[in-house]
Amino acid sequence: MCFTKVKRVTHYKIRSIFLLYFTKTLRIFSNLNTHEKAVLTYILTFIEPVLMLVLILTLPPLLGGQMGCQLFQRTVKGISLTKEGMYLLNKFSPLMTQYHHVLDEVTEHFESQPMKLQFCCAPLIFRCIDPELLFDFQEKYKNITLEMLELSDVNCDKYVEENVTRLGLLAIPENRHGEKIPYTLVKTFPLYLFVHKDNPLAKKQSVNFSELKNENFLMLDKKSYYKNLVWHYAKKYHFEPKVAFESSDANQLISLVNKGRGVALSLEPMYDQGVYGNLVMIPFDDKDITWSIAFIYQDYERLSNAAHKFMSFIIENVR
Repeated sequence: MCFTKVKRVTHYKIRSIFLLYFTKTLRIFSNLNTHEKAVLTYILTFIEPVLMLVLILTLPPLLGGQMGCQLFQRTVKGISLTKEGMYLLNKFSPLMTQYHHVLDEVTEHFESQPMKLQFCCAPLIFRCIDPELLFDFQEKYKNITLEMLELSDVNCDKYVEENVTRLGLLAIPENRHGEKIPYTLVKTFPLYLFVHKDNPLAKKQSVNFSELKNENFLMLDKKSYYKNLVWHYAKKYHFEPKVAFESSDANQLISLVNKGRGVALSLEPMYDQGVYGNLVMIPFDDKDITWSIAFIYQDYERLSNAAHKFMSFIIENVR
């Protein structure tokens, strides 16, 4: 039952109240983060019209006495619209339909604008994942131009830390996850031991890291987190690794292993038996010795829409 005395409500008054609410909503909307905007947009776009009216016209202080009537009534079956509420719903329904059309047009307009997405990338990332994905992404999103900066692991970290809107694609050792800045995992690879075929370790089905105590390590240089990983596991197994050679060129290290100059830790995609005929790849018995490719950033919510699309595309398509 409706107990509030019904007053005559003019179209002007309804429109004024709606515009007042809409203006306040826009002000609030501009201060929301990406996730909150997505939630609000979902609510405004997909909820039932009756619930839309509840949100628009019952939030205080907009309804308090300004409409001069009761729009909802409680019955044994729940809450329903009164005669006045149904009248208002019928008046606003065409506007809401128009709102959906305008929202679609505005979304399509902004998403079709040319934009550039710059991101840093550690060397050899696209040796481990298919570089065709970059072309596929730009074919799907023709308005987004990718600009890749190839930097060392350390410099990629610094690049992202300098600006809250920046994105990086980095190779991260398992023990380093989450220690510095947030990340989103793309894929984790087991690390293998690369040895010359004449090395006694080459005959083993798997190797324990402690068995590398007397081996000569061929290492990526200090700008890579590879070196930190080797020292981490050497410490775990109570020895200090013997470093025979350092380089920023992973292919050079593998070439030296192929010539019997030492051992190296690497990934299966780097193993090319056709090129390195003397090379043997052996798994570790410690399954925690892994290497991951991950996106790094300071604040996911502050990344651009293009960055979100790129991250989703890569994660969904990497096998």
